[in-house]
Amino acid sequence: MSTVFANEGRLTVAKPIDNAMKRLTHLFWIVAVMGVGLYGQSKVILDTDPSYDPDDAGCMAMLHTLASQGECEILAIVNSTNQKQSPIAIGAINAFYNRGAIPVGDYKGYAAKVDSPKDNYDAYLATRYPSEIDDWTEATDAVDLYREILASADDRSITVVIIGTMHNFAALLKSSACAFSSLDGKALVEAKVEQVVTMGGNFIDGFGYDRTNWGGAYQLCGYTSWSCLNAERNAMCRFVIENCRAPFVASGWEVGCGDYYNANYGTVFTGQGLKKLPSDHIIRRSYEQHFKTRGGEDKIRRHSNDQCALHYAILGEGDNYVAYTNGVIDLSETGICRWTETLDGNQGYIQKSRAPEKIAEEIEALMMGDVPELDASPPLTPTGLRVDASGTLRWNPSTDPTEGSWVVAYSLYADGEFVRQMRGTQFPAIADLSGQSVSLTAINASGSESDFSSELAIP
Repeated sequence: MSTVFANEGRLTVAKPIDNAMKRLTHLFWIVAVMGVGLYGQSKVILDTDPSYDPDDAGCMAMLHTLASQGECEILAIVNSTNQKQSPIAIGAINAFYNRGAIPVGDYKGYAAKVDSPKDNYDAYLATRYPSEIDDWTEATDAVDLYREILASADDRSITVVIIGTMHNFAALLKSSACAFSSLDGKALVEAKVEQVVTMGGNFIDGFGYDRTNWGGAYQLCGYTSWSCLNAERNAMCRFVIENCRAPFVASGWEVGCGDYYNANYGTVFTGQGLKKLPSDHIIRRSYEQHFKTRGGEDKIRRHSNDQCALHYAILGEGDNYVAYTNGVIDLSETGICRWTETLDGNQGYIQKSRAPEKIAEEIEALMMGDVPELDASPPLTPTGLRVDASGTLRWNPSTDPTEGSWVVAYSLYADGEFVRQMRGTQFPAIADLSGQSVSLTAINASGSESDFSSELAIP
């Protein structure tokens, strides 16, 4: 049987330092924290803000290509903007890549949601491409989605890539225990997240002024209005940096674009190659729509800040980057970024270690990856349905044998009637099922559904 489901990196050893004992200590920390996940396939939650800049669409294209290549599994994509069309656009991109069942989350903490300006590419995609989400209200609360996924995940197994604002992640860190986990947000992230990689800050030789993602900098107020300090966003990002206990790595403005004034520190430009794709390709149209209001659709080359962060998060340093990870990051109230090497720090930043044009070639090739076929074959049937000592319904994780496909959700049934879809391998509200027989199906990223599991009678 099949159905379409609608809404409900690795760190590497840092650059060698002088003290041999520090090197040994840092290596021990890397192995202890990363464990077997160091060399394995990444399980990814992408936290993004698709709206005006098309880099976010480029990142989603990269992520789908990397998933097709077996480098990662996309567990969810969450939106951090206050615009109604942004989660719909995420759903449209997933559907275009024949993976419409990937969960989409949305930040629900804004006082009000607004319509995206009609010329923004999220508004364009939301009205011209099919999406599993017809309205922003259908997207799951992003913090709830984070918590449900993390609660069932193996320890230190999830890579979180933040290429938008910190609204969702800050709210996650501030969250309290819930039905899915007795851990608060800080403890849940510490236990389950392998690494957080974020585009933000500025770390030319360990120091710089944030350009915009972390709130901008007072020192840049005379340069551009959008780089000027936003105190609210700055405070939110400082909270995340100070309270995230998982390994935390920044890919600053200078990595993809240049220094905080100009691009004289080296640039990574991508996008023009998208012109080789079909004219209706969703990523090509995202870039063309962006540049339509900036001088025309012919030249769609753009700096690749977000893409560099994702590139590193999934593929690691390789030939392209060097990571400085054994230290701490300080973001001042005025937007100054500093990184300090320490013996026991787990925060860092990356810099390019290869010619920008070579990095750009790799990134653009990933942005232009083939659209995978719809995986109509079902994943494996869930097993191990049981009630544990705490009274929680649990089951074993299911898998999908098809290359480039994976399980994103489970459908729970009671006496043959659909109850709800789960993003992990537990259902805590067992009292609601008393006296009924329950069974499960697994759902892959394309929306194909497995056979029913064996039934379990709930007392």
